[in-house]
Amino acid sequence: MLVEMWSPAFKEKGKQRPKIQFHEGLNVVLGKEDGAMSIGKSTALLAIDYVFGGDTYIKSDGVKHEGHHTIYFAFKFDGTTYYFARNTAEGETVFICDEKYEYTGEQYTKKEFTDWLKEQYHMDFPGLSFRIAVSSHFRIYGKKNIDETNPLLGIPGQNMDKAITAIVTLFDRYKDIEEFKDNVVEHKKKLDAYKEARRYHFISDLVGGQKKYEENLATIRGLELELAALVQEAEKGSSEEEIELNKKKAALTNDKMSVEKVIHAKEMKLRLVNMNLEYGLYPTEADMEALQEFFPGVNLRKLYEIERYHQKLAKILDAQFSEEKAAIEAEIAVLQQRLDGIKVQIKELGFVGSMSQEFLDRHSELKAEIAALKTQNQAFLTLKELQEAKANADEILKRSIEEILYDIENTLNSKMEEFNDLLFDEKKKPPHVQFNAYNSYKFETPDNTGTGSNYKGLIIYDLAVLFTTALPAIAHDSLLFGDLSKDAFDGIVRIYISTKKQLFIAYDKQGDCRPETRKVLEDNCVLRLSDNNCELYGRSWDAYTKETNQNEDELQQTLETTDRQEHEEV
Repeated sequence: MLVEMWSPAFKEKGKQRPKIQFHEGLNVVLGKEDGAMSIGKSTALLAIDYVFGGDTYIKSDGVKHEGHHTIYFAFKFDGTTYYFARNTAEGETVFICDEKYEYTGEQYTKKEFTDWLKEQYHMDFPGLSFRIAVSSHFRIYGKKNIDETNPLLGIPGQNMDKAITAIVTLFDRYKDIEEFKDNVVEHKKKLDAYKEARRYHFISDLVGGQKKYEENLATIRGLELELAALVQEAEKGSSEEEIELNKKKAALTNDKMSVEKVIHAKEMKLRLVNMNLEYGLYPTEADMEALQEFFPGVNLRKLYEIERYHQKLAKILDAQFSEEKAAIEAEIAVLQQRLDGIKVQIKELGFVGSMSQEFLDRHSELKAEIAALKTQNQAFLTLKELQEAKANADEILKRSIEEILYDIENTLNSKMEEFNDLLFDEKKKPPHVQFNAYNSYKFETPDNTGTGSNYKGLIIYDLAVLFTTALPAIAHDSLLFGDLSKDAFDGIVRIYISTKKQLFIAYDKQGDCRPETRKVLEDNCVLRLSDNNCELYGRSWDAYTKETNQNEDELQQTLETTDRQEHEEV
């Protein structure tokens, strides 16, 4: 956890502030009871976000007015304290320090540092970004993530798909869909590669639609009939001996094609056996689809897990596969010997018949037209097959995500209802999240869309995530509490102090709180800010600006007086 933070830029009445010491549970940045503005409450929270790897602090008014400076901080994990420094001018680097905060010469990149934090907090889940997870629940003015109606949108510009993926990874459920996501990526790569090959004319780029495909089939049938008639007409002008020889050669050619077809089938079977020997047994997509046809509710993911176990057992069958391989190779050898004999016979027949050049040219034209149309149709079928495969992969991924989101939805809604009941004496409707699809959701408190209710819902949502996931900390700025009722705020504070996970909040107007809540805030205060040189940086920028403007006005008046005097002298 974060145990301390300090900076030479943090001052109070002209002196450097002592180290800010943090503890488990609630850590409060307290402002003045009168709600004094621009004293650094939000900036202090941004500084905490900065030591967790954030960047918003670099763009804050603190850096704008004070210039670049270094923030020193320490985390403690499993009894060991780790010391670091991060300068706002070198935000991509986190320097490793000793216990006296002297640089050791070692350093992390920002990503290496957040990956280190992810590991230390035991959040090394597949697909998880530590920074996105934490930043999404650090609701601080300036981070642009305080949309009380869209709490999942924790990062500015983040779309719903990515926001939902982020919560899935935080619940450590990404591993359940990773295989399906990889499958989608693989099918997309195949489809893109096929389109690129067409674009560069490595394969036919003449791919029509279904209507063109059917028109091509009709044209092919007509051309094949014309080709058959052409051949038949040519045979009429030949002698009986030439016709017999043509028949014999045609029969041999048919035999040759049949044997080649069988050999091809055997070779395909041999390749499958070789694949089984090398990779193990795998179920086909057709197998799974057939199973789903009879058992629509079957859990395909469980079947794939069972099949992986079967794949291990399949290694025992290697000897049987080896025997089958040898048998197939022997069959291919016999068939190849037969094919060689047929080829010899065809060669011995030599040239048969005397066909005209006109016949040969027309014959070539017809064959070429038929081949082109078949290639075009095959390109259409291949494209259609790839598109359907990707669409199927997308659908499987979508269904798997929706099943996971249903579980997450129930978990969050149950916890939010539990927390909501702690806020009021009489039962009120809790905030509710509903995932409409794998990339869409709705968040609301039914029948209550007031500002206070919405902010209450946002706070409870963050707490529900904190309590049901490995998320290590959240931060809530004072503006989230402004419209809450006393009952709601009292209840939220009680939830805050019920966990050892760290919560960082900024608050003022504690004089309006009930005594027990005020005591909790005071007892957990780690930083107290006010005006009169007790701001975070020891001075008020508003006062500085007014003084500067006053000086500029005086200077302008002096210049105008001088100009007037010079004009009078002239």
